[in-house]
Amino acid sequence: MVAAVGTVLSVQPARKPFIQLTVDGKPIKNGEVLTVTSGQKLVVQATLEGGRKDFCNFPDIYADIAGTAEILSRGKSGLRYQLNGVKAEWKLLNELVRFTGDDAIKVNPDNEKSSAEIVFPKSPFPQSALKITADAEWQFTQEGQTLQEKNKAEAVLYFKLAGSSDVWFSDHHVQASGMKNDQVLEQLALVQAGYDTIENNFNKLKFSSVQSSIKNLQAAITSLKASIDQVKAATPTYQSKIVFIGLPSDNAFKNLSTLLAIKTSWTALEPLVQEIQQQAVTLPENETKEGKELLVKLIEKYADWQYKLPENTFQILPLYIPDLNPEDIQLPGNLHFIAEEKSVSNYRQTVNDYKAFIDKRLEVAAAETQKIGTTQTRLQAVRLFDGMLRSYFSSIIWAEWKDTRQ
Repeated sequence: MVAAVGTVLSVQPARKPFIQLTVDGKPIKNGEVLTVTSGQKLVVQATLEGGRKDFCNFPDIYADIAGTAEILSRGKSGLRYQLNGVKAEWKLLNELVRFTGDDAIKVNPDNEKSSAEIVFPKSPFPQSALKITADAEWQFTQEGQTLQEKNKAEAVLYFKLAGSSDVWFSDHHVQASGMKNDQVLEQLALVQAGYDTIENNFNKLKFSSVQSSIKNLQAAITSLKASIDQVKAATPTYQSKIVFIGLPSDNAFKNLSTLLAIKTSWTALEPLVQEIQQQAVTLPENETKEGKELLVKLIEKYADWQYKLPENTFQILPLYIPDLNPEDIQLPGNLHFIAEEKSVSNYRQTVNDYKAFIDKRLEVAAAETQKIGTTQTRLQAVRLFDGMLRSYFSSIIWAEWKDTRQ
């Protein structure tokens, strides 16, 4: 079970977990292509950063407890604090980094398992890849209750034998193989930036800017072709293969169906919270067996609605509707725990917390439903631009286009 306690307290969202890489002590970006020689050895160091580690290491940035609680200790391995006389702790239970290479390379992990020696064969080999996976398990403890959270991230490094003609540029939507050239590299980056601009305009529903952004992307692709032709004219032996991957409208197009499912789910929200609010009035003030059972049942009703939302609901909604905060929609951590464990330790406090949560949800449910419906309707415009983009990329004959939606 993933704890939601830290999320409830967040002031600034912690960075998503990511792997910080170095090769022979030099910082390297995830996905970078490194040129190596036969028989060469490299030491790759990997550190899991972001996520819960950010929260514990920098509570003054990522948690509002810093201004009201007594921070007892902080660091990358945990955070201890006391708030209103109650002590709480986030603790790193374990962290594991795995290095997995393909058949062409040999991986020798060190004893600490945070770095590995990579040995390349002395004979020629095709492009190789090293996958790095980092997993961390955290535990939150407060008043005898514990929650666990897992952070995970992946990274990949590519290795190309010097003088070979394998992939040397790889981004989300553009890939190049053959002989590396700095002039072509600059144009590839501009093409990827063109993709990103269109995607960003779709995310912000700025359809008035999409048309000009598409023209800019087409101009960047034309410039890329011109640069390749110039390099070939100067160096006849130059070879390259360009692959365009997907369309900048892919995500928005896919999100259309998800938003429709979210919209359908939200139409049931207001009647649900109204029903819960009415039943919550019947909860006895003092703890009874029947009262606790009813309280758990009412919490489970909202949790069931939340569980049935599309998997990526809380990634899509803030993307298109920034003022919809997932933290305001999801059950708080203490209530989520009760829904999972079906047990109430502090009856009166839980009743007050849940009633306050439901009252607030009822206040905004109708407005949220309207915003989601309006957004889903507006996003329909992506179909027109998607058709334009599909027609354009299908017409390119000097490079390959991979349709990722087939």
